[in-house]
Amino acid sequence: MKYGLHVWTVARVLFAIFFIYSPIMVIVKFGGNHPPETAAAARFTEALNQSGFMNPALIAVLFIGGVAMLFDRWAPLGLILLGPSVFVIGCFHWFLTHNYIWGSIWPVWYALLVWRYRDIFARLWERRFQGA
Repeated sequence: MKYGLHVWTVARVLFAIFFIYSPIMVIVKFGGNHPPETAAAARFTEALNQSGFMNPALIAVLFIGGVAMLFDRWAPLGLILLGPSVFVIGCFHWFLTHNYIWGSIWPVWYALLVWRYRDIFARLWERRFQGA
């Protein structure tokens, strides 16, 4: 039982580290802009770069979500924040770069972590008595 807890902790912390590292590297290495990979991906990332607000918003959400994932208590909030970005990362790699393995790693890993916290997320669908 204790072994399983350590596996989930390692999975959560590694996931967090990636989402903390990525926005920092985008800022440090690419000046806050996403690097293009293929022609279709370049058009998508150029649109993000030219918007002027998407990259700072993405960087902030990825960083805050990653930091939240470092702590077991805040991991569900981190998962909620990172959900849309993980979906876009998967679609970006599946449809624009055709890097199916890299595009599949993040949604699968995300889904496993959501499964780990399923009891917490189940509360979102509980019907509460509203009193008389």
